[in-house]
Amino acid sequence: MTLATESFAHVLLFACPQCGNPLASACASLEKNLEVADAHWFNPHCHCGWTGPVIGVQALKHWIASWKVPVNVGPDAAGSCNSQALIE
Repeated sequence: MTLATESFAHVLLFACPQCGNPLASACASLEKNLEVADAHWFNPHCHCGWTGPVIGVQALKHWIASWKVPVNVGPDAAGSCNSQALIE
């Protein structure tokens, strides 16, 4: 796990498979590259009650922003694009 003082926030927008409402998820990475978040599994929750795993490549939109706040990144860091996959 690395404490990054300069990293990137990847924000992804999904559609709920049950009701179609927008669902936002985010993760932090040392890389600005889209592929790191596209390969990451997220577990969003919708107001309709649906929850489940979605992979970043399923996102309808994907934004990247410089993130100046120190965050933990790496395989053991929660919220990191490089964390362990939610499902194998």
